[in-house]
Amino acid sequence: MPSPPHIVTLFGLAFSLLLALGACRPEDASRVERIEKLRAIGISANPVVLTAPPPGTSGSIELTAYAALPPGASVSAQSFLDEGSTYNQPVPVVMTPGSETTQQMAALDIFSVKATATVGPLTAEQQVILATTGKLALRYGIQLDSGEESEKIVGNILVYPATAQEVTYQSVGVSVAEPLANATVSSGPDQVLSGTVTKPQSENIKVSWFVSSGKVANRRAKETKWEPEKTGIQTVIMTARGMKSGSFALQAVDVTVE
Repeated sequence: MPSPPHIVTLFGLAFSLLLALGACRPEDASRVERIEKLRAIGISANPVVLTAPPPGTSGSIELTAYAALPPGASVSAQSFLDEGSTYNQPVPVVMTPGSETTQQMAALDIFSVKATATVGPLTAEQQVILATTGKLALRYGIQLDSGEESEKIVGNILVYPATAQEVTYQSVGVSVAEPLANATVSSGPDQVLSGTVTKPQSENIKVSWFVSSGKVANRRAKETKWEPEKTGIQTVIMTARGMKSGSFALQAVDVTVE
């Protein structure tokens, strides 16, 4: 029987994981940062936020969903309406045919797929929300499937008035500083993971690390420690997400573990 979908909230989003520990020791449980099956890791938007379309017109925004998974697995994508959202109105998205790409790293694949959401013409209720709060958040949903694994990603499209400072937001950037691509590291504990984040605007950043093997001491820190468990070429992924803009960036590197 196929596994039930794992719902991942991105943009305002926080990754969630249900760990069935049972009688297992904590160290035996699946770790969030270790990619052993399909896992959604983020969504980027272009533009980062949407300027409210003039009355009677519409605007569009392109979403790119990213997932990491073991090499060679196939992934399919479909949209869905997140009608269970308590605060934000759902908006349909249309998957872009032929937009699926796979970046093949040594020990992981990074899958991406694009979708477009059309916003507008805004309803009278939405115009009131925009005028009174200065922001309109619309909820989207994308589901990724690979074999028996399924991930549901939900997030917000942010709409601002044309005069708002937020419409100038740009995407964050991320770069893995250590280990460098093609570097050689030891298989024991305390291997350094560090990276840099570029912030075009002032906002807090949420960092995440993902690895093909082992465990990360603090996967939310820009500098932390990695304990790889397998030798050979392994893959490390660093992601960053702006907490106000919702913008997203990632970088993946392959390193040799001895």
